[in-house]
Amino acid sequence: MAMEIERKFKLRSTAILDGLAGSYFQQAYLAKGSVLVRVRVSNDKAWLTLKGQPVSALSRPEWEYEIPVADAKEMAKQPGAYGLEKTRYFIEHMGHTFEVDRYHGGLDGLHTIEVEMNSETALVNLPEWVGEEVTGNRAWDNESLARTGWPI
Repeated sequence: MAMEIERKFKLRSTAILDGLAGSYFQQAYLAKGSVLVRVRVSNDKAWLTLKGQPVSALSRPEWEYEIPVADAKEMAKQPGAYGLEKTRYFIEHMGHTFEVDRYHGGLDGLHTIEVEMNSETALVNLPEWVGEEVTGNRAWDNESLARTGWPI
């Protein structure tokens, strides 16, 4: 079983994104229960992701599989599916990759940062452009953003 261990933050300043190229993602949530099911498409690749129930504020089981793009797009059109669009920027800082997401559509203007870690106790040196931590706040999960919009 794979374990996703990550922290999530607000972005303090969008200036860090100036001049950076990002990757555009469309993602849709297909089922939410004991396992969350998501499909994601970026360029000519697609993934099916299953996320288990959180075991802590930072960790949850996660399984991800590459699938045909046409299948992912068809899955995203199924009744009840809901999604979001974003551009992701990857920024390396002191041994960690910070994934900065710029959301589009109804979430235009919203930016978040995720950083994956090897363990829950790993230390992460946060650069000055990282803002308030929202790890564990369900309103800031991508699934919640896709379902309900801007976090309160």
